[in-house]
Amino acid sequence: MCKKIFVIITVVFVACVLSLGTCFYWAVNRKGSGESRDFIVRSGQSTNQIAQNLQDQGLVKSALIFSVYAKLKAELIQVGVYSLSPSKSMKEILGILASGETSEDLVTIPEGWRVTQIDEYLAEKQMIEKGALTQIASADEGYLFPDTYRFLPDTNAEEIRKNLMDNFNKKTVELKVSRDNLILASIIEREAKFDEDRPKIAGVYLNRLEKNMKLEADPTIQYAKGSWNKITLSDYRNVDSPYNTYLNFGLPPGPICNPGLKSIEAVLHPEKNGYIFFFHKSDGHAVFSTTLQEHEERLKQSD
Repeated sequence: MCKKIFVIITVVFVACVLSLGTCFYWAVNRKGSGESRDFIVRSGQSTNQIAQNLQDQGLVKSALIFSVYAKLKAELIQVGVYSLSPSKSMKEILGILASGETSEDLVTIPEGWRVTQIDEYLAEKQMIEKGALTQIASADEGYLFPDTYRFLPDTNAEEIRKNLMDNFNKKTVELKVSRDNLILASIIEREAKFDEDRPKIAGVYLNRLEKNMKLEADPTIQYAKGSWNKITLSDYRNVDSPYNTYLNFGLPPGPICNPGLKSIEAVLHPEKNGYIFFFHKSDGHAVFSTTLQEHEERLKQSD
């Protein structure tokens, strides 16, 4: 009798397992219908939270089944924004979330770009209307931190500006960067071709300021002209602008570009030297001198 009961229980158990397995397989592979929509996976979210959000947005029928399936598959869901549709199965949705192939706009802002360049770049990527960022962020030159960013579709210029400035504050919070530091860092960003030259160039400009000499930095004239193209001999005297450091003493009124951390750190930790002059060789490396005579001799030797 006991053996018979055991057999019955075993049969019922196997039948239940097979039935649950069939239902689970059907639920995982079942497809619904509906329009695609953006789904955001944020940093720090658990699988259960993601599953619940999928259910709340009508992308899966059961958060529990999706969560169990994701854990059984041991898939790592990637942070990002994904275009998902209810017409896809749970299996397909999990595959997309684990792929990392997001629908975000990925943009890289290089060190040394001015706000107008960032504006043009974002406009070319059809993220903003041309001129939208320049219009609201011209006064923020220097504070639009160069980095790689992920932006959601339809992010507007104000949100982009805030992201760049928030990143600047985050990256420099412990550095205590003054506006004068940032202005000088922006000049160094445009002058230095190699990292090892940055602290030396910072030392040159700080020495000139200490001696009440003009900075005489070519990039400041380029900024005044609105282009990083090579300047002409006449530009030194004919570009009438407070940014022309060949005509005006001291720092220009504001940053001339958005510098990276290495240029900012170079200003905060300049090389202590007696250099007053420098020029760039054809390979981009800087040659430094303590006197005008030495500077001119080294210029002749480089020809």
